[in-house]
Amino acid sequence: MVRQYEFVGNRLLLMGSKTYKGKVLPVEVKRHLEEAIASKMTIILGEAPGACRLYQDFLKAKNYRKVIVGHARSMRYNAGNWKTVKYGDDVHERETKMVGECDSAIAIWADNSGVIAENLELLKNQGKPTFLYEYSSKTNSGESSWVNPKRIYDPYFYMKEHWRKKKESRKNLSSRK
Repeated sequence: MVRQYEFVGNRLLLMGSKTYKGKVLPVEVKRHLEEAIASKMTIILGEAPGACRLYQDFLKAKNYRKVIVGHARSMRYNAGNWKTVKYGDDVHERETKMVGECDSAIAIWADNSGVIAENLELLKNQGKPTFLYEYSSKTNSGESSWVNPKRIYDPYFYMKEHWRKKKESRKNLSSRK
């Protein structure tokens, strides 16, 4: 039986706020990332500034090759010249598809970023083990834990999903005319 607080599967998503200003990955994040490397997990990550660049630089320094860099419209950064996948035409589509492809995740969440909050809700709702490092630029400090299934990370998650579905429905109706 899998303990609640460990990675499962073979595909790990690394995500993080582009506003994260750390110069290196937090020690706790490095430790879990090294576990994933030792387990030879395929790592999926983005190409935005901030946390994703730190992840990429760390993986490149480790000469790790089982990496997929996901993007939407264009590729901004690929430190290791790894395989790339276009996961959608906008941020929401890219993030949703990347979350859907992983089995577990690591997230660096800076200053309650809305995109990461939404992803945490998706991961939580899909029951995917996620190690979380919450960072505050006001205090220049962070705390780490596993995502709590009872905690609300994005209080507007369900409202946003409702409006997206409604917008998509209107778009589909107008395209039929």
